[in-house]
Amino acid sequence: MKKPFFSFWMAWLALAGAAGAQSPTGSVSGRVVARENGRPLAEAKVTLTRSVTKEAYRGETNDKGEFQVGGLPPGNYVVEVDAEGRAGARLNVLQTVEAGKTTVIKRPFELESERAYSVIRGAVFNERGLTMPNVTITAERMSSADASLKPGKAGTTVTNSAGEFAFRFPGADAVYRVTAQAKGYLPQTKELDVQKREARNMAFQLEPAPLRRERANE
Repeated sequence: MKKPFFSFWMAWLALAGAAGAQSPTGSVSGRVVARENGRPLAEAKVTLTRSVTKEAYRGETNDKGEFQVGGLPPGNYVVEVDAEGRAGARLNVLQTVEAGKTTVIKRPFELESERAYSVIRGAVFNERGLTMPNVTITAERMSSADASLKPGKAGTTVTNSAGEFAFRFPGADAVYRVTAQAKGYLPQTKELDVQKREARNMAFQLEPAPLRRERANE
C-alpha cells in the first residue's frame, strides 16, 4: 500500500533535481585571430558588457585563440576584444545569452596589427536601428602629415552581412572623409582625424530619402 506514495516521492525528487541542475546563467564563446594571416591570438582580453545594467564580464583566449566567458545572466551583450600590439575590435551586433546555453560567435574576431597601419572601421544602421548590409562606403583622404600620402580617394568598400566595414591605411596622421551611400537613403558623410597607427570606430545611421512627387500630367 505504501509503494504508490514512495514512487510519487522518488519522482518528485528526480524532477526537483533536474530543475536544480539547470544553470541560471549562460556563456559566450568565440575565436580571435590575426587579420593578416589568420593566426590564433593567445591572451587576448575579452569583455562582455550587459546592455541593460552595463555590468562587465571578462575572459581571455587560450593558445588556440579560443575563449569562453561563463556566468552570464540572460540578456543582450556587447562583445569587445583587445590584444597587445593589435587594434581592438567590437561586435556591433548584440549577442543574446540564454540560461543554460552557450552562444557561439561563429565569425572570428580579426585584429589588425597596430605597427604599420591606421584602421577605420564601423557599422551602418537604418532609421530603425537595424544594421544595413551592402552599403557603399567611400573614404577620401583630405590631408596627411606624410607628404607621400596625397589627398584624394583612399578606398571603397561595402558593408558585410552584419552591416560592418573596415579600411586599413598607411599608419600616418591623416584626416579622412567617409561617406555611406545606399539606394533609397540619404547619403551621410563624416570626417575623422586619425592619428598614426590608430584604430578609429564610427557609426552611420541613414535616413530614408524623401519620396519624389511626380508631376501630374496636364
